[in-house]
Amino acid sequence: MKQLGLALALVVIAGCGVKTTEGPAGIPEAAKRPNILLIVADDLGFSDLGAYGGEISTPTLDQLAASGMMLTNFHTSLTCAPTRAMLLTGEDNHVAGLGNMVETTADNQLGLPGYEGHLSPSIPTIAEQLQLAGYHTYLSGKWHLGTSYEAAPHKRGFDQTFGPIYGGGSHFSDRVGPEHDRRDLLYRENGELVFDLPEDFYSTEFFTSRAIQQIDSNLEDGKPFFAYVAYTAPHWPLQVPDEYLNLYQGKYDAGYDAIREARLARMTSLGVLDVDLSEYRPPDFVSRWADLDDAARLSEARNMEIYAAMVDYLDSSIARLLDYLERNGELDNTLIIFLSDNGAEAWSDSFGPPAWTPGQFAGRFDNRLQNRGRLGSFVFTGPGWSQVSNAPFSWYKGFTGEGGTRVPSIAVWPARIPAGQRSNALVSVSDWYHTIADAAGLPAKQRKSPTDSLNLMPLLSGKASRVRDENDILGMEMWGRQAVYMGDWKLVSMPEPAGPGGMQLYNLVDDPMELNDLSSQEPERLQMMQDAWQRYVDDNNVILPEGPFKIRPPVIPQR
Repeated sequence: MKQLGLALALVVIAGCGVKTTEGPAGIPEAAKRPNILLIVADDLGFSDLGAYGGEISTPTLDQLAASGMMLTNFHTSLTCAPTRAMLLTGEDNHVAGLGNMVETTADNQLGLPGYEGHLSPSIPTIAEQLQLAGYHTYLSGKWHLGTSYEAAPHKRGFDQTFGPIYGGGSHFSDRVGPEHDRRDLLYRENGELVFDLPEDFYSTEFFTSRAIQQIDSNLEDGKPFFAYVAYTAPHWPLQVPDEYLNLYQGKYDAGYDAIREARLARMTSLGVLDVDLSEYRPPDFVSRWADLDDAARLSEARNMEIYAAMVDYLDSSIARLLDYLERNGELDNTLIIFLSDNGAEAWSDSFGPPAWTPGQFAGRFDNRLQNRGRLGSFVFTGPGWSQVSNAPFSWYKGFTGEGGTRVPSIAVWPARIPAGQRSNALVSVSDWYHTIADAAGLPAKQRKSPTDSLNLMPLLSGKASRVRDENDILGMEMWGRQAVYMGDWKLVSMPEPAGPGGMQLYNLVDDPMELNDLSSQEPERLQMMQDAWQRYVDDNNVILPEGPFKIRPPVIPQR
């Protein structure tokens, strides 16, 4: 299952020229344009893949990284829904309708434009654009961009759809939701709610099979397809089929300190990033492995074993999808994009999501060591292992530290992307919209501001070493946690008590782990970055939250 063999060998050696004929309005005929396969992992950290320094077996994704371009300075939003909004619209999440997670919108944001909690109907998705241009469009996997029937993916440009309308729940058929307010995980198929899943359902396997089924249903008509495969792995709860449960047994007994150091050493030897291991300081709230008792070490190691197995299973499933395309002669003419939606999560078994309510929700699970990873269990990796997943960076999902938003992303397309490339150019998840549009021959979206997203094809094709210059601005915000990038510089602010408070200034080339705040040493640069932040706020409808957040129960659809 994990040996792509001829499939990816063909990707590496295929030629770089593609002949096309012109259709209406100068758009190449649909039959001549590339398929687009967009694969999203959920909460996968920067160093989890072998190509990025990890010890987990990911030969499929490692080969993809060798077959095209591997991005090492790629940024998402802080959490899943805003990232997906940016990915599908090419707009900042505050413009696209997901200015905050719908479950935690502040009172002063509620009901305002950009904070609807679903994709704005006035902004077209890439699926809608491709559908109009003659593509078949498919979604298999997580949506999390609106719970209502009108906000469902079949209303936003997808011909066929299947998947959960929000994330974080069981990967098995029991449909256990992510927290007390969402006790049941809800699925839609082509718009209709699905309450009964096959008894042997496992999310990663099923989403892969359904994606293959969707593509196969129209393969003979010669039209290209856009397949968005949005996995929920390796997002908690940590669960995997029985045959994978013990695949990594004993692999993490050395503990997260040793595993992180090994990853950083491999990362440096591979040339992914050159980091000084001696400078790293673990967060204060992460216990040193040496200070844990035997029971705690056993528990922690077991959780990471299951997480690694989930990533391994994900890699095998992607291999199955690519093998299908190769067998049907479609692989060479497919633009493949892989990414994670944000950094790894820091929730732990004892400290879960805000609506975790241990007595009412968490207490219902059987999390004994022998049952972890199986149906009926609900465990997390915790902050110790999440700092490993996000290595070498600091912080986690939900924060504007690099560990929360800097994740792996890979692009492969032999027609225009030479093999064996790696880039440390500053890139945003919203850039993929324009890149996909370019590949499909769609008209380019006009860029009106230095904060707008960009087309990555000049970078991917090797014609440019970067797409953003020193005057371009990349910003992000959620829950009042802020960051703005210009060139090699980053200004970040994470309010107390969750963050350190104040503003910190970093040069990410010299200090990718964000250890040395230069705000007091670089007053002119600090002012420049503060001005850039204000430009980002003004251009992208950012409304900073006021007062405490409330956990808002979701609107459960009746249709």
